Amino acid sequence: MQTQRPYVLTIAGFDPTGGAGVLADCKTFEQHAVYGLGVCTGWTVQTDDSFFNIHWLTAEQIIEQLQPLMNKFVVSACKIGIIDSLETLLDVLVFLKENSPAMQIVWDPVLKASAGYDFHAVETFHSLDAVLAGVTLITPNYNELQQLQSISDVALIKDEQAMFCSVLLKGGHRPDALGTDTLYEPTGHTIIEAGVEQVFPKHGSGCVLSAAITARLAQGQSMVEACRGAKHYIESFLNSNQSLLGYHTIC
Repeated sequence: MQTQRPYVLTIAGFDPTGGAGVLADCKTFEQHAVYGLGVCTGWTVQTDDSFFNIHWLTAEQIIEQLQPLMNKFVVSACKIGIIDSLETLLDVLVFLKENSPAMQIVWDPVLKASAGYDFHAVETFHSLDAVLAGVTLITPNYNELQQLQSISDVALIKDEQAMFCSVLLKGGHRPDALGTDTLYEPTGHTIIEAGVEQVFPKHGSGCVLSAAITARLAQGQSMVEACRGAKHYIESFLNSNQSLLGYHTIC
């Protein structure tokens, strides 16, 4: 008989294509042999290559979904995707920490859809430092890190070390090292090089990567192990076909 799988939570948007958000996260969780629970932060009007609108849920509505799950299940790790604002995110983080102080939390700070839709006006962000202090890891791409850094009173990364939580700088948009990820931790940094020479872009690839890391953390892997393993998983996902919607395969 199979042993009990860890419970893993995604708090993210609902994408009708299944390429991103809650649906993509749960596909990823299943392939990593963890049990995925999903809470919606907003529902989108989109396809894989066009984004039209998003209808946000409030912090109260998100927490209402979370309450019965947190009452019943011991959640090992949580991934958070698109969310209305940093204020909403902070309310959700406070609730999570009050109910499960040891939970590991991965925040994928999605600021812009791959189809070009801006989710937030970054200059309106507040309480970023408090948010960073409440999560385990953030997974920005190069452009997102620059935007977040520009609105923070203190550095997210200094002297090749993370100043708050761990930071995985994804390599997909890096002008200096395309395809190479860098994991910054309070104790130093680790380079995670690409394992393949070419990949085909996919809608929701950032969601899949952060969900894979979350699942691996729930399984007890170290941060470096989780990020390396998730890198391998996302490369397989990107090369699963040449369309914008990838296929999930068993790890």
